[in-house]
Amino acid sequence: MVYSQDQQRERRRQWLRVHYRGDFDLTAEVAAIVNPLAAQVAALPRPLVLRPKIDEVADAVHELISTVVGMLAESRQLDSAAHARTVRAVRDLAQRPTAPLITDEHIGSGRWAAILVEFVAPFNGDLAALLGRALPPHHPKTNGLSASERLEAALRVLDTPAHDLAFLIPKAARRQSLPSIEEINAAYRAREEAERVQRALAKVKPAKPAKPGKTGKAATVGARR
Repeated sequence: MVYSQDQQRERRRQWLRVHYRGDFDLTAEVAAIVNPLAAQVAALPRPLVLRPKIDEVADAVHELISTVVGMLAESRQLDSAAHARTVRAVRDLAQRPTAPLITDEHIGSGRWAAILVEFVAPFNGDLAALLGRALPPHHPKTNGLSASERLEAALRVLDTPAHDLAFLIPKAARRQSLPSIEEINAAYRAREEAERVQRALAKVKPAKPAKPGKTGKAATVGARR
């Protein structure tokens, strides 16, 4: 049975057997994993609390590309253009051991997902071509793991921090919906001040109304006469 890429992703996450062929879209796969996470993180009042886990996702994407570049470099069936791209990629990865730079602004805006998708895009076509030519998993002539199995293992490395981040987002949302310590302290001080004012007002005696003066009384008697 041939599964769609979305179905293959779910099977991979459930540790079921998958087979990636020439129709595999690397950019679509990474986008499907990171785009929903980026949108949910950006919706948090304080998204930067999840930065450590986002950095793990970015590192996993970099490791994924390292695996893909290695697979392409080992392939003997690349055309000259693909070979040149692979050589440049091997050189670039050696010079840039860390994942693409993700800034605080990228996290707040959700832009970090697009950065990771753009990072994998140059290898999309060459990887699909390689998978289209490769032997299927468990083929008798396969020397070691097949290309599909190597890609599957690299995607599982990405699945782990992505799953962890998806788990942490609702927990962070619940915590951030509660008042902060600063807000609690400010409310407590405001309540104390209001109570102090009420106590001060309670101690103030109301002024007695003034009694009518003699002049006023005499004028009243004269008017009666």
